Amino acid sequence: MISRMSRCAALIGAVLSLSSFAQVCNDVSLYKNGEAGKMEMAGMTFPEAPEWSANWGVLGQGGNFSGSTEALTPPYIRLSGMKDKAGDWTGLLSFDKLPLTVQSGNVAFKVRATQKSKFGIWLAGDFGNSGVKFFDLDANKTYSLKIAVAELLGNSAKAVKHVGVGLFDVPAHQYTTLFIDDVSVSCAVSNGSVAEVWTYPYSDLDPRTPRREGKFISTPAPMTSAAYSEEKRRKIADSTSADFVLSELEHYQIQKFCGRTDLTPQKSRDGWFNNMYFIDRNRLRDSVIANPKGLFYEANEAAAGTDNLEMPLLIGNVDYAYRACNDSVCKAGQLQNARILQAGVPSATVRGSRLKIFYDPYFVCTNRSVLPKVEIYTKNKWQALEPKSEMLLEFESAGEQSVKVRLSEGGKTVNQTLFVEVK
Repeated sequence: MISRMSRCAALIGAVLSLSSFAQVCNDVSLYKNGEAGKMEMAGMTFPEAPEWSANWGVLGQGGNFSGSTEALTPPYIRLSGMKDKAGDWTGLLSFDKLPLTVQSGNVAFKVRATQKSKFGIWLAGDFGNSGVKFFDLDANKTYSLKIAVAELLGNSAKAVKHVGVGLFDVPAHQYTTLFIDDVSVSCAVSNGSVAEVWTYPYSDLDPRTPRREGKFISTPAPMTSAAYSEEKRRKIADSTSADFVLSELEHYQIQKFCGRTDLTPQKSRDGWFNNMYFIDRNRLRDSVIANPKGLFYEANEAAAGTDNLEMPLLIGNVDYAYRACNDSVCKAGQLQNARILQAGVPSATVRGSRLKIFYDPYFVCTNRSVLPKVEIYTKNKWQALEPKSEMLLEFESAGEQSVKVRLSEGGKTVNQTLFVEVK
């Protein structure tokens, strides 16, 4: 199996070894001694704009907050205010040395609040928002904190444009002040010297072609064991031109699944694999469609190589037949024609508030000659996702989120809801 670092390097078209990255891994101070900065106003919910060179001390002490080994000395960033409703106060801080490409290392800073608070910090860029790291702060106590970048962003290099900070569950009518100082990252490359955005390697192939060269995994996945013996396959094949013959129960499970809106992210993710498994194991002939198990594993590897920020869309578009029962015990029946038209994503989780979806013919499993039309509901309208193109989806919050997909081909249209967990 190709290593994840090698996959990422291949995808961006540049070789980036751990040792070469270490040679340009620098400590960078983002804020110290009152450097200039700004608060991004879009989405800012702090009651007041920050003061960037504050000296807000206690009478007789100047602006120093001492009394421990973690002293906070001016100048520092001050965020204050009060609201008449309880809620979260959040904002994105920009510093002169941002954007920076970061990988591994730590984010370090000092923080202090005048009230007992739940404090959160995250990183943001074109990839969206990273996960949030929370800390419980006691009132009037200075903390010197350090967070592993991998805990926020995963292991791949990303260009950070903002540092997000917030106070959460702040009570109503409580005046609170937050102090931040000595913000730094321990492993960064100035001016984006490491490429963050990789060019997805689209495939130019006929999706009906069953053979797939390894795209993200060097060893192909084994075929699913066939449900029928060779003798049974030959006998059934003599009575139908279908390539796959399923039971009536399997057929109804497939058709019912696509319309479900009550799925967990994990069940939503597993659905494509399970339904294509029903198809593939009931084959009458080998080498009719690309191995769906292999496509699923490859798509999962592609997503993992970007820390689940970017994923290929899995599509199944396969004609099959099923045995429709003519009596209560299904001893008598006849074959009916049907088709699966279903989309899927290879991961139940998305790391960050944005997800880029790719429509690559490589990940279409089909015995039909035409690629399905794909539309995704985003920004309050249906937008077409053309073959060999991508679409950026944005989620408003963490937690369980849905993605509405519409597939159309050969007179059949399916509306489907995919579920993911945004972390």
